[in-house]
Amino acid sequence: MNIFGKSDAEIISEARIMIDALNRIGDTSEDFPMGLGKTFIDEFTALRDNVVTHNSEVDKLKADLAAKTMQFNDEMKRMKKLYSEAKERVKESVAQEKWEQFGIDDKK
Repeated sequence: MNIFGKSDAEIISEARIMIDALNRIGDTSEDFPMGLGKTFIDEFTALRDNVVTHNSEVDKLKADLAAKTMQFNDEMKRMKKLYSEAKERVKESVAQEKWEQFGIDDKK
């Protein structure tokens, strides 16, 4: 949620509508409401374009992160399974007083 109570996508879309409307009004500062002029519109347009670019990059990073998180979780699950198997075999094959060498602090 943001300060406008709208999603980022809604604000980006509404900014595009505002920019398009301002561009349709005219070319002189007298044509623009409340002294908004070409410089303001150019800055607004450039900023919106940057926001769109950053938003696309963020979306890609989120997708990459989701894929990486899934890969991490799968491999962590496999590692835990192998660790449990190794721990069980050490406990079966090695004297309890030597378990600490393997990082096992179990009492039994």
